[in-house]
Amino acid sequence: MKRRLALLVLLCAATPAWAHEGPPFPILVDQRVGPYVASVWTDPDIGTGTFFVVLEPPEGRSLPAGTKVRIGVQPVSRRLVEAVYDAAPQPVRFGERHYAEVPFDQGGTWRVRVLLDGPAGGGELRSEVEPTPDGTLGPIDLVIYALPFLAIGVLWLKAALRSRRPRVGVL
Repeated sequence: MKRRLALLVLLCAATPAWAHEGPPFPILVDQRVGPYVASVWTDPDIGTGTFFVVLEPPEGRSLPAGTKVRIGVQPVSRRLVEAVYDAAPQPVRFGERHYAEVPFDQGGTWRVRVLLDGPAGGGELRSEVEPTPDGTLGPIDLVIYALPFLAIGVLWLKAALRSRRPRVGVL
């Protein structure tokens, strides 16, 4: 029994991590580009990836109004031409934040270009991301996530049944 439990624990611990699940992570932080200080955060899931571009003014200056942000993506393999998506502004207390959803048809390394354009000038930032599966397996998720609870339930039931067995030869 102990060997089986040890094997189960070993197999569960050895499963690969399939995807990044959680909040976006930074790919560029506090980069000076034109009249902006920009940071780019992303959650590049296969299917639909998200990008957040945060713009702040350099010290002692203010952000020019009417800034446009676009995100360009292309596989490093160049199997597709670059696709460019507009990022929509979102309300924030300080600076500006722009949000874009970008489709990724498969994993691998993708080039990312962030294009900034406004009345005070613009610029371009470059980086790379690797889209990962979004972490969902569909209906089978329920079965996979329920397995540890079912295993504990089976162990508890087995222990309960053993304790109810009559003991022979014990006074």
